[in-house]
Amino acid sequence: MALGKNLRKGLGSLTAVPLLIAIVIAVNLIGLFIFTRFDLTQAHLYSLSPASRHLAESLDDPIVVKLYFSEDLPAPYNANARYLKDQLYEYRAYSGGKLHFEFIDPTKTDREKEAQGLGIPPMQVQSYEKDKVELKKVYMGVAFLYADKHEIIPVVQSTSNLEYEISSAIRKITARTVPVVGFLSGHGEPALSDQMQTVSQSLQQLYDTRAVSIRPGRLIDSTISTLLIIGPADSIKAWDQYAIDQFLMHGGKLGVFYDPVSTDLQKQEATDRHTNWPGFLAHYGIRVTSGLVLDTRCAKIGVTQTQGFIRFQNVVEYPFMPEVHRFNKDVLIGKDLEQVDFPFVSPLDTTLADSVGAAFHPICWSSEHTGLRRMPYYISPMQPFEKASFDRKGQVLAGVIQGAFTSAFTQGPPADSGVNTATLPPTLSKIEDSRIVVIGDADFCSDQGVRSGSNLEFFMNIVDWLSQEEGLITIRSRDVTTRPLVEVSDGTKQLIKYANVFGPPFLVIVFGVWRWQSRRRRKLG
Repeated sequence: MALGKNLRKGLGSLTAVPLLIAIVIAVNLIGLFIFTRFDLTQAHLYSLSPASRHLAESLDDPIVVKLYFSEDLPAPYNANARYLKDQLYEYRAYSGGKLHFEFIDPTKTDREKEAQGLGIPPMQVQSYEKDKVELKKVYMGVAFLYADKHEIIPVVQSTSNLEYEISSAIRKITARTVPVVGFLSGHGEPALSDQMQTVSQSLQQLYDTRAVSIRPGRLIDSTISTLLIIGPADSIKAWDQYAIDQFLMHGGKLGVFYDPVSTDLQKQEATDRHTNWPGFLAHYGIRVTSGLVLDTRCAKIGVTQTQGFIRFQNVVEYPFMPEVHRFNKDVLIGKDLEQVDFPFVSPLDTTLADSVGAAFHPICWSSEHTGLRRMPYYISPMQPFEKASFDRKGQVLAGVIQGAFTSAFTQGPPADSGVNTATLPPTLSKIEDSRIVVIGDADFCSDQGVRSGSNLEFFMNIVDWLSQEEGLITIRSRDVTTRPLVEVSDGTKQLIKYANVFGPPFLVIVFGVWRWQSRRRRKLG
C-alpha cells in the first residue's frame, strides 16, 4: 500500500512539472495579446493612455520598430531603455501583434551605418568605470518603419513625454494625409526661423508647417487646415480680412494670439497698439482689450540694483508676468495643465459672444487677486505694487469659440480691395461648425516664453484641438508635473506656523504625562 501510494505521489510530481511548464508557456502566449497592469499613479504614467491604445488597435498593416540602443548604458540611460521596452511591449499587446520591435546594438553588430542612415546619431555620455570618468560612444535612438516611410526619435534621453513621442511617430507614419498648419505673415508677425524655432520644430513632428503670405486677389490655400496668427504688429488690409474670413467659412480653423500692448522690458516702455485687429475679431464674438493684467501669482525676474558703488543682482516678483493655474476643466486644451506663464497679457472681452451663433468657453483665468493697468503704462519691476492694485477677480486670458459663424463679407469681396474678383469662387456666407482660439498674448509661445511652465504643451494642445487631434492632448498633458502650493489666507499661515512651533513640544509633554501616570498606577496597584 505504501509503495503504491509513493508511486502515485511520484507520478503526480512528474505530471505536475510539465503541467506547470505548460501553464507558464500558455500564460506568456496569452500575455502577448491580452495585456493588463495595475498603475496606481495619479495620472497613470506607467500605462498607455486610451488614445495610444486606440492608435495601436487601429493599425491596419504591420509596423516595425527598431531600437538602436547600446548595451551596458550608464545610469540614468539604462533605466530609459527598460522603460522604453516596457512601453513597446504594451503597444505590441494592444496592436494584436501588428507592431514588432527589436533591440539592436549598432556598435556590436556592425549596423552603425544603418542607424546613421535613418538619422540616428551616435552620442557621447560620461561613464564611471574603474574609478575613472570616461566618454563612451553610445546609441539611444528609435526608428519606426512602415511601408516605404520611416520616422525616428533620434535620442531618448529621458522618459518624460516618451509615450507622446512614440504615438506621434506612429500616427504620422501611418496617416494617409499630414495636416498642414500655416503661420500668417506680412503684418509684423515674428518669423518662424527667428523667435519661434522651438514651437516650429515641435509641430514638425506631426504636422507640415508653412508661412502664409496673402496676396491681393488670392485666397488661402485650401490644403491648410489650421491658420495661426501670432503677434501681428500692423493693421490687417481689407483683402487679407476677406481671405481669412473665407478660410474660416470653408472649414479652416483659426488661432489668434494678439498683443494689444507693445512692451519692451529692457527699456521699461509700453504703449497701446492702434490696429484694426480687435475690430476684425469682434465680428466673430471676441475682442482682446487694451490693458495689462497684474497678478499676485506671478513669475520672478532678475534685476540689477545699485547701492553706493556696489551693483548686485536681485530676484523680485513681477506681477506683469502672471503664472496661471486656473483652467477650465471642460475645455480639453487646458484640462490637465497645471501652469502656463503669460508675459504682458491682456484680458478678453467676452460680452460679444452672445451676438454670434457660436459658443464661447474660457480656457483659463488669472487668480482671484488681479489688477489691470491702462495707458499710461509704468512697467518697472522695482515699483511698489500696492495691495489696492489687485482689485479685480479672475480675468479671462484665453478662450475658444466653437460653432456656427457668419461671414463678415456676406455682400462679397471688399469693393476697395482693388483686385479683379471675377475669377474667384462664390463667397460663402456661413459655416455651421468651426473653431477659433483667442489669447491676449503672443510672447508665451516665443522661444523664450516656452521655457516657462507648460507653455509648449499649452501651445501644442491648442494646435491639436484646432486640428481636431484631441487624442494627442490627453497623451501629452499627463506628464506635466508642476505642483504649485495652494494659496492660503494670512490667518491660516499663522495657524500653521504656531502649530509647527508649539505642537511638537505639546505632544511630548502629553506623552510624558501619560507615561508618568501609567507608571504611577502600576506602582500603586
